[in-house]
Amino acid sequence: MKLAILGATGFVGRPILVEAVARGHSVSALVRKPEALPKRAGVTGVAVDIHDEDALSAALHGHDAVIHAFHPGRAAALSDVYEQSVAGHKSILAATLRSGVTRLLCVGGAASLITPQGVEYIDSPMWNPEFDPYKPAILGTRALYYLLKDANDLDWVFLAPSEMLRPGERTGKYRQGKDDLLIDADGKSHISLEDYAVAMLDEVETPRHHRERFTVGY
Repeated sequence: MKLAILGATGFVGRPILVEAVARGHSVSALVRKPEALPKRAGVTGVAVDIHDEDALSAALHGHDAVIHAFHPGRAAALSDVYEQSVAGHKSILAATLRSGVTRLLCVGGAASLITPQGVEYIDSPMWNPEFDPYKPAILGTRALYYLLKDANDLDWVFLAPSEMLRPGERTGKYRQGKDDLLIDADGKSHISLEDYAVAMLDEVETPRHHRERFTVGY
């Protein structure tokens, strides 16, 4: 397939790029700095400003699917990270629609997943305080889910990871859920970046979810 990946040099975008290339897909990596991309066969770096809707739409045209892993940054000092996130999401949704690509797969977050207490993770007693410095960015990702719910002209997916998403082993195995936070037998909610990327590419190759959120974990 011919895939466009937004944010392909980022924390989540990079392992998705690696997984896509390993499966033989042709990837257009749309990033701010193409020189930061690893040199890989099958990858074409494209410099694009996410907020330039015209340029972004032109760059996306002709792809089979778009993977949205764009993130403006998680630095605590970036006081407007929430506003930048939401503005980026809106531009990406509009540009994808204009490009004629109907399949949009989005890197989501666990913040809006429902916990056993019946509330969103970010508002629950389970919330991990180590994430507090990143709350504006996390809320920006949560906002994407609610923006997507109104995107009726796109075949979108919001893939939410478990609570802990960290580099680790690629096992190729994971559990799927829908709106509830996945918790394993030891009380942990986690998945490796590598297996999250596996789940994303599995959904690219064999679409099972349409205009909905789903989540993956161990």
